[in-house]
This record gives sequence, structure tokens and C-alpha cells, in this order.
Amino acid sequence: ALEVAKHTFTGSSGDAEVDAVLGARDMIQNLNAADELMEQGRSEGDLDKMAKAVEMRPGDYTYRTSYASALLKNGDTDMAQQEFVDADEAVRGYSSDHAQAYADHGIDELGMMRPDFEKNGFASADQCPLYNGRMAYFYEIKAATGEAYFREQRDAYRAKEAACQ
Repeated sequence: ALEVAKHTFTGSSGDAEVDAVLGARDMIQNLNAADELMEQGRSEGDLDKMAKAVEMRPGDYTYRTSYASALLKNGDTDMAQQEFVDADEAVRGYSSDHAQAYADHGIDELGMMRPDFEKNGFASADQCPLYNGRMAYFYEIKAATGEAYFREQRDAYRAKEAACQ
């Protein structure tokens, strides 16, 4: 108990093994807190909670993609573009199979916006090319599987991106 208190106040208990265990505990608590913030942010549409979760786990491409998608939906296309670029960078740090999961996540996140955009249109001229360009990008990643459907979707979104005015 004394070692835990010492670690809490000074960052070290003086015992390397205890510090390792407590460090792992703190890391897991941080991951859980970030997960909770992101889930709340996603369900409530709370950009501040999402931003905090991304700050806590900057290398999590799923967090960055969710946050970027929410920013895009809210019309902050510059910040959304930057978060998408940061997500692209983050996924490069993982094995190649994560690229497909990244594309699936991006398609899912952006796909949820499609009915609203189709019904109400884009709120700004910048939303259209970013939305369609990102969908094309994610389908490009999926097209690496060789499935014609993904190439067709990529091409369709590229055409929509080119038609944005």
C-alpha cells in the first residue's frame, strides 16, 4: 500500500517491479477512459469528448477516423482533412491487414452520413469533395482485394468528387 501511495505521488515506488505493474495498470486505465470518452462522443456527437479521446490515444486510427467524420459532418472540413491525414499516418504503423479494417471503418463512418447528405445536400462546398474523395480513397484500399465491386464504388465516388461544385 505504501508503494502504491508513493507511486501515486512521485511516479515511482522505488521498486522496479511494482512500478512496472502500476505503470501497466495506469496504461489500461487510460485506454479504458479513452474508450469511454470516444463511445460517449460518438453516441452524443460530442466533438470535445472525441478530441480528448484522440489526444489520449493519438495512434488509434479508428478514433481519428470517427473524429474526422464527425468534424466533416459538422462542416469543419479543414480539421476533418487533417484528422483523416493523421489517421492515414497512424494506420501505417500497423500491419497491412489493418489497412482493410481502416477502410471498412471509414466506409462505415462516412456511410452513416450518406442518407443525410443525399436528402439535405452538403452544407458547404468543401464537404462534397472531401466526403466523396475520402469514400473513393477507402474503396481504393478495399480494391486491393481484387473485388470488382470495390473498384466500381471507387470509380463512382471519384466521379461524384469530380462533379462537386
